[in-house]
Amino acid sequence: MSATFDGVTLDVHAHLCVFHHGRDERDSLLVPFLRDGLRRGEACQYFVSAGESDDAVSSLDGPDPRLVVHEPKGGHLRGDTLASEAMLADLDDWAARSGTICRVAGDMGWVEEFLQPAGQMDALFQHELNAEMWVRTRPVYVLCFYDLGVFGGDVVVAMVKAHSQIWMGGVLIHNPYHQRAPV
Repeated sequence: MSATFDGVTLDVHAHLCVFHHGRDERDSLLVPFLRDGLRRGEACQYFVSAGESDDAVSSLDGPDPRLVVHEPKGGHLRGDTLASEAMLADLDDWAARSGTICRVAGDMGWVEEFLQPAGQMDALFQHELNAEMWVRTRPVYVLCFYDLGVFGGDVVVAMVKAHSQIWMGGVLIHNPYHQRAPV
């Protein structure tokens, strides 16, 4: 089982940190990835930034019963808290019920506001480590999109450590700096 991302073959259980520059580059990578999954009959979820759900559905050629789009509030953010365990439990239930390979993509732009109170970087880092472990339990591909025009070195370094694979400048890197979560 494999999928392609910008011409590169991904193995099932892939969890990529996709560094990009701006919305146009994000969409040029993300939209074909999700469209291909929908074309293949795979279940897809897209975690968008606030206010982008209509644009996301439109860019993916309209509503599709295999596509779920989430905005941060009430989804992965409950109040000002990252609901990591609830989010991953919901994803696990969805993946188990889907009966197919699943694709999950997240525009991590919402994180900028979430990180404003001190101490939230640890929660985001732990969430990405937990996602890395979850990805190994289900037939899924997970892509986390981080805009280099939005995030500075503190976020970039932490996300490099939290992902086993990095996508940057058209290159897939099997990350030697990845820190595995304690078992």
